[in-house]
Amino acid sequence: MSAPPMSAPLSSARRRRVFVVLVAAAALTILDVSKLGIALPAIQEDMGGDPATVQLMLVGYTLAYAVTLVPAGRIGDVLRRRTVFLVGASIFVVASIACAAAPTAELLVAGRIVEGVGAGLLMPQVLGIIQRMYPASERARPLATLAAVLTVTSLGAPVLAGVIMNLAGDALGWRLLFVVTVVAGLVVVPVAATMIVEPPSARRAGFDAVGALLLGLGVVAAIAPLSASSGALPATPWPYAITAAGVVVLGAFMLYERHVVRRGREPLIDPRLFALPHFGAGVAVSGFMHAAATGGTLIVTIALQQVAGLSPLETALWMLPTTVASLLGAWVASRPGATDGPLIAIGIGVSAVTLAAIGLAFGFVPAAALPVVVVALLSLSSFGAGAAAPANQARTLQFAPEHRSSVAGSLIQFSQRSGSAVGMAAALVVYYTLFSSPTPGGQPAAGPMLALLLVSGLLAIGGMIALADHLRHPGGDRRRHTPNDVSHDASRGKARSTTARTAPLVGHGSAAEQ
Repeated sequence: MSAPPMSAPLSSARRRRVFVVLVAAAALTILDVSKLGIALPAIQEDMGGDPATVQLMLVGYTLAYAVTLVPAGRIGDVLRRRTVFLVGASIFVVASIACAAAPTAELLVAGRIVEGVGAGLLMPQVLGIIQRMYPASERARPLATLAAVLTVTSLGAPVLAGVIMNLAGDALGWRLLFVVTVVAGLVVVPVAATMIVEPPSARRAGFDAVGALLLGLGVVAAIAPLSASSGALPATPWPYAITAAGVVVLGAFMLYERHVVRRGREPLIDPRLFALPHFGAGVAVSGFMHAAATGGTLIVTIALQQVAGLSPLETALWMLPTTVASLLGAWVASRPGATDGPLIAIGIGVSAVTLAAIGLAFGFVPAAALPVVVVALLSLSSFGAGAAAPANQARTLQFAPEHRSSVAGSLIQFSQRSGSAVGMAAALVVYYTLFSSPTPGGQPAAGPMLALLLVSGLLAIGGMIALADHLRHPGGDRRRHTPNDVSHDASRGKARSTTARTAPLVGHGSAAEQ
């Protein structure tokens, strides 16, 4: 059996239609993260539940999403990505129905976790199919467009949520937020089943079940204790011990994956991917950016209601300019050559500085003036992040090999969702623990100020990683690499195995592997 052709046998018009469907499905998964932040107070008032349960409505979804991503990416590389996409999308829609009808807070949390599994199954296939449809020379724009749409969705979701809750009332409004997802999903899934045709690609047999188990256990153990901390730092040592154990398991996972490669078997995550230009740095930057973006937006949304006294609709409308600013930033990222310059580091730097300024505003600006000051600064932060995020995603996946396209894309999403879970959990702990403490500026709540300073620090770390990567590859590596030739970086990163049994990172594989 011969290897499948390199180029995707789809017309430009067909590619555009498939791309729109894929982006719509991806946007639904991000919508489900962002829309709920503005509805949390109403959900808690309507259904009860302690702070830990309410927190898990957000973090449980994100954590399930993160844990599923990488195994799902590998499954998509082994099986048909279209099939895995449709299964994940169907699970997502069914779970959204369960969330809309949930009679208790605990069942709502369970529904959110299943939603996260569905989202984790479908999202790697979105990136994998896009990478198969577009050759390397054309990938930057669609990948940047996808990242821009997801960024705008993340910022626009609170506006949609505020409008719906204002029209329907709090008790019904939060349920209608899930109904919106159901209605959109019932449109997207049938259209996707009819329209999506996956271009032929090389596939490698085998699934690393032990690696998947180690990764899942490590992520859950490392993140879940903080996520279930009831809005305060744990008072007993057990959560810290479990978190430390999770970090150890993740270290064991990385060592095991190297062992799998040396044995010539197919790993869940091929360590040699990180020898590709920009890949390791880009994955790390994505994680820090999403920790700051998700945690920061959540804190601002809650604090404008609890500190400045705005209603959900007023909060959503005040946040609207940030969506426009993010769109402008994404337009900058879509310009030719944006991924080859310092745009990523500059955008993150602007966003980090202004996010810290927002924190200081909550510490020193009177409540009546907070909306104007916060939204002005947040718009500038959104512009910087809106420019950096799409450029970083396109740069990170620029040299990903075709037979690793789903798992490469899932690693970015895994970093983003893990970062979001950590960012939300850490920010909420600081917010609620120190909410009633006064600020140096005489304001009554230090929680928002310190939580935002925390997430701005996380973003600054991402900016330093992006700057280091830019200094290492100041003009990009476009002239020296193709997605199917990474021997230069593999040898430079000493990531190539010296054994003949080790499967190559790139290429189309033999007939036995198809």
